[in-house]
Parts: sequence; C-alpha cells; structure tokens
Amino acid sequence: MRPRTLTALLLATLIAPASPTARAEDGAKITFEGEVSTIFRNRCGSCHNPDKARGGLNLETFGGTMQGGGSGAVIEPGDPDNSSLLLLVLHEEEPAMPPNSGKIPDAEIEVIRKWIEGGALESAGSKVAAKAKPKMELKLDPDALGKPAGEPAMPVDLTTEPFIADADPGAVVALAASPWAPLVAVGGHKQVLLYRTTDAHLMGVLPFPEGTIHCLKFSRGGDLLLVGGGRGGQSGIAVGFDVKTGERVFEVGREYDSVLAADVSADQSKVALGGPGRMVRVYNTADGSPLYEIKKHTDWITALEFSPDGVLLATGDRSNGLYVWEAETGREYLELRGHATAVTDVSWRADSNVLASSSEDGTVKLWEMNEGKAIKNIAAHAPGAASVEFAKDGRLATAGRDRVVRMWDANGNKQVDFEPFADIALDVSLTHDGAAVVASDWSGAVALRDAKDGRLLANLAPNPAPIAVRLDQARQQQAASAAEAESHAAQLPPLQAAATAAAEAQAQAQAALTAAEQESARLAAAATEREAAATAHAAASQDATATAQAADRIAANAREEQAAAEKAVVDAEAAEQAAVAALEGSKAAVEKVLADKTGFDAGLAAAAEALKAAADPDATTKASDELIQQAQKATELVQALSAAATARSAAATAVKQATAAKAAAPAAVPPAQVKAKAAALGVAAATEAVKQAEAGKAEADKALADARAAAQQAAAVAADLKAKLDQAVAAKDAADKALAEKTGLAEAAKAKVEALKTEIELLSVEKDRTPPATPPGLASVKD
Repeated sequence: MRPRTLTALLLATLIAPASPTARAEDGAKITFEGEVSTIFRNRCGSCHNPDKARGGLNLETFGGTMQGGGSGAVIEPGDPDNSSLLLLVLHEEEPAMPPNSGKIPDAEIEVIRKWIEGGALESAGSKVAAKAKPKMELKLDPDALGKPAGEPAMPVDLTTEPFIADADPGAVVALAASPWAPLVAVGGHKQVLLYRTTDAHLMGVLPFPEGTIHCLKFSRGGDLLLVGGGRGGQSGIAVGFDVKTGERVFEVGREYDSVLAADVSADQSKVALGGPGRMVRVYNTADGSPLYEIKKHTDWITALEFSPDGVLLATGDRSNGLYVWEAETGREYLELRGHATAVTDVSWRADSNVLASSSEDGTVKLWEMNEGKAIKNIAAHAPGAASVEFAKDGRLATAGRDRVVRMWDANGNKQVDFEPFADIALDVSLTHDGAAVVASDWSGAVALRDAKDGRLLANLAPNPAPIAVRLDQARQQQAASAAEAESHAAQLPPLQAAATAAAEAQAQAQAALTAAEQESARLAAAATEREAAATAHAAASQDATATAQAADRIAANAREEQAAAEKAVVDAEAAEQAAVAALEGSKAAVEKVLADKTGFDAGLAAAAEALKAAADPDATTKASDELIQQAQKATELVQALSAAATARSAAATAVKQATAAKAAAPAAVPPAQVKAKAAALGVAAATEAVKQAEAGKAEADKALADARAAAQQAAAVAADLKAKLDQAVAAKDAADKALAEKTGLAEAAKAKVEALKTEIELLSVEKDRTPPATPPGLASVKD
C-alpha cells in the first residue's frame, strides 16, 4: 500500500526525554506560553527549532508553530481532529511522532488537544480567532467518495445570459464532463458554458472575468467544477463553483501568471495548480491556505491530475517532464521517462493503477504505478497528441494536431476515427456514461459525438447569443418548426395509404407464395415417392436379369449333362464291342498255344527218346542239349498259356462290365433330357421376367422424370412468387420507411415546437427577471 503520509516531513523526529510536569488546572485556559511550549521544547526541540527546523517546522515559537512547515499549517485552531500535528502525535497518521518509539504521555497529548480545542491561544490575554467557514462542506468522508448518494448535481435556475457575447469564439482549450450527470462544461471567453448532453440545452453560464480559461475539472463527485486560467504574464487563479447554484465556493492561487493546469482532490480538500512558473502549488480548499509546493519541474506545468483514490498526483511539463507525487505530502513517488517533447495531458484510469499521458511527440503512453514502467505506447496522433482521457470502462479518447478525435479500447487498440475538425483538435472529454465524446478545436468548434460510431449529436456554442437574441431566434424557429410540422402532417395520409396498399400487396404475395411452396412441397414429395418406385423397379430388373443369367447357366449345365449321358451310351456300346473282340482274340491265342503245345509234346518225346538211344557221349550230349531246349520251350509255352488264360479271363470280365455299362447308360439319358427341358423353360420365364422388369423400370423412370419436371416447375413458380414477395416486402419497407421518416419528421417538428415553446417561456422569464448581483470577485468590467 502506498504511504499515506501527511505533508512533507512534518515532524521528522521527536525525542522522548523526561515526562512533562506541566498540566493545566481544570477550567483554566491552556496557552502556548503557559503549557504547550514546554512540551514542544522537551519533546520536539531537538529537531524543530530555529537552527534545525526539520520539514520547515519550528515549534520553538508560537509564530513558527502556527505558520507550519513546508507542507502547510499543522494546527487548525478549534479543530483538533483536523490538526495534523495532533494526529501525528497520536500515531494516527504517518510519520508517527516521535519516530521509532511509543507515544508521548497521554497527559501531554491531552494538553495539546485542549490547547487546540480552546483556539490555540498564544497567551492568557489572547482572544480566540473566528475560523473561516467555507460556503459548502468541501472535504468528503473517504467512505463517501465516488457516485453521490442522491441525484447527481445539475445546474438549477442558473442564468444563461452570456457574460461575454463574442461573435468570434476563439480556440476552446478546456472541456470537462461531469462524472455522474449528463453535463459538460465548455470553456469560452471569460465564461464557462454548462450544456446538458441529452439535448444540448444550455443550462447555465459561469462568469470567469479573471481571463482566459485554460482548464476545467469536475470533482470526483460531480458537485464542484474547478476553473483555472487567468491573464498571461499578469495573473492566474483557480476557482471552485457549486454546480447546482453556480456560486463560487473557493478561490485559490493568486498567481503572477495564468493557471494552465489544475485539479481538485477526490475528497475535495485540496487543489493543485501549475503554469508558466514551473511550480506546482497545492492549496487547502477550506481556507485557501498553501499546503506545499513542488519545484522539480524545469518548464511550464501543462498537465496535472489527482488519482481517483486521492493518493497520488501526476504532473507534466512543456519539456518532457512527467512525475507522480504523494498527494498528501508532495514527496516524489515516480519519475516517468519516455516522452520526447511536451506532455500535453494526463488522465488516471478509474482504479488509480494506470496513468495515461499525451505528448507533442504524437504518442499516448500508459504507465503502471508499481515501478513506473510504460506498459503501452500508442502512436495516437503523428503531428502531436493534445489530449487524452480515460472512460470509466478503461477505453480512451484522444485528440491531436491531425484534427482527429479517436477512440481506443482498454488495450490501446483503435476503435474509431471521428470526422476531422476544420482545425487542430485541442481537448476531449467523455460523458458520464461513456456513450458520447465532446471535443473542441482551434477555431472554436465544439462537437458532441456518439462514442461508438462518431455520429454528430450536436454542436455546442462556446459563445451563445444574449437571451434577447436567442429568444427572438427561438420564436422564429418555433414558427418555422410549426410550419414544417404542418407540412409533414399534410403528407402523412397519402404515405399511410401507400403503406396500407403495400401491406395488402405483401399479404397477397405471401399467400400466393405459401400456396406455391405447399404445391412445390407436395410435388417434391411425389417425386421422392416416384424416385423410390423407380429405384425398386431398377432393383427388380437387376434381380430378373440375375435370375435369367442363372437359368441360362442351369440350362447349359443340363444340356451338358444330357450330352454326357448320350455319349456314355455310345461309349458303352463301343466298349462292349472292344471287350468282345478282345475276348475272341484271347480265345484264338489260347487255341494257338494249345496247338503249339501239341507240337512241343511230340518234340519233347522225340528228344527223350533220342537221349535214351544215344550210344556215345557226343550223341548223349547233343541229345541232352536238345532235351533241355525242349524243356525251355515247354516252360515258355506254359507261361504263354497262362498269359493267354489271364487275358481271356480279363476280356471276359471287360465284356461283362461293358455289357452292364451298355445296359445302364440309356437310363441316364431321359432324366438329363427332362432337366434340360425344365432349364429351357426356366430360361424362357426368366427372360420374360426381365422384359417385364425393364418395362416397369422404364415406366417408373418416365414417371420420375415427369414428377421431377413438375416439381421443378412448381419450384420455379415459387421462386418467381418469392421474388415478387421480396419486391412487395421491399415496397412495403420503403413505404413504411417513408411513412416512419415523415412521421418522425412531423413528430420531431412538433417536439421541437414544444421544446422551443418551453425554451421561449424560460428565456422570457429569465429576460424579465432582475439580473443577479455580481458575484464576489466579479466587480471588474467585462473587458
């Protein structure tokens, strides 16, 4: 939390020696010379004496004590609760006194309290001075800061007679908007104009004969308007006006040059101001006394503003100096370095954590308050940024030398550029609800525009005409508005008839379109049904074709089976014939072997006989060899006979098998023929089914095409009727718009007549009313 110190080092140290013995007797006067000076000398003398007046405070003498220190007065006679010296001694404010130790004895604190409460007398012969009371309660309870509990302050029965009636308004360098009411203040020449933003009605004129107005600031509660200005090189002042009554409630800062920047603290207890003197001065609003001065700036003070929470004070100068100070003490809190040239304006975000500054270097910078770093650098207006202001929601409005006013979102992104002024844009301010922006330029133009789209809402005159002139103008405008209202009213009947006819035509077109859309929907549904039927027929055709193809395959198989059966008969007959022939051949072979056997038997017998008859070995050997050969032949014959017998047996078996096959083969032919005939009939039926399915498909396709054509035609009719309906709607809208515009013009003209009637009544009353007495400080001639 930031230190909430009072003014600069009021009591830097207090020593705590022996406890005091001086106390006032009950009922006796307590004076500085009698009791208080002893306490101060014992407890404070080491640091607050003529030789060592820490913080500029000398408590050795009565005069030094009442004068206070560098931060202003420390004693408020008769008001101990607002005397900073007592609050420090009580350790209720910082820096607590004495520092780094406990409080001084309660008895001595009570003496100081009673002394202040009794009027802070110097001696027993002193008289209590009457304390000056402000015209209104200025300092607010910290818990009551922000939006006022009741209705926000608005001017009540203020005069609207211009203090100065100038044909040429001159540059308007100061604007302000009430934080809670639909009210803006425009700094004209030696006068402040108060306008209601809802209808741009002039609510009051606040004279400022002291000179040129350079700055305007509403208090955070909106019930005070601070006006700063003066005459360059001669004088400067800051004046606080009661917004409701228009009365001056305080004047501070009798400067030797014009006040260029000023603001009132959140609790309305302080006013800070600055100008060409390069010094920031802070004053007490209750009595106008100075509280402290800031001398660090090296050039003209061009911008300053208290933070919404009242803790800090930001100031900027014509070079590039930008500082943040503790509002209560004037001690430096941060130096913000970054701008290259003059700082033109400063504005705090609602939470007091971010400061915006604009500069002639063309930028707007956003600064955080922990370390003083720039968290955003916005290239706002290349030739130079003249003004910046935060909205309550964090948006920013800026104005600059490029003649343009711009809105930025809370992140510094541009939202909208307003229509350029004719000359350099000088100042900008957002209305209480952030919905509108008021801005001014060097030529004296003041425009109220919609914050979202820049739409012009009203032009505000910084130099309104005298009441008599405005009264005459209002009467002329009322007559013209009445004639305009009658003219608009006369044009309403034909427009109403046209709107009625257009509505009837629209209704008829709507009915026709509805019927066409219903018919189109019906036909579309029918087309969908036909499409489903066509799909079913197509599927049936595919199924029939598949069935026909299967029947063809079955018939082919049957035919193949029939041919195979018939071939089997032929093959069986051939096989029988071959088997019979083989059997006959085997019989012949057997008979031949038997015939050969007969010859062999004879040769064998002859060889045996020759062997028996052989007489010599050679003959015996020859006969034996012959016999062996015959024996071998016998063996061969036996083998041949056996083979022939086997072949005959096999041939006989083959004959039997062939005969059986021949007998069985004809039986398979008739079933194969039947099956082939049945398959042929299936093929014919399937072929017919395919023809029927294709015919159904063709019929379904045609029905589908017809249905689609009908649906398309119905859709085309509906589209045509839709176009006609659109035309009818457009015609009705145009008729309604024309009627509404004309009705609006008629009503606006009537409303203007009524408003002008009220304006005329008010101006007439104000004209006849005795001019109010010149407020204090306004006795000078309106030069």
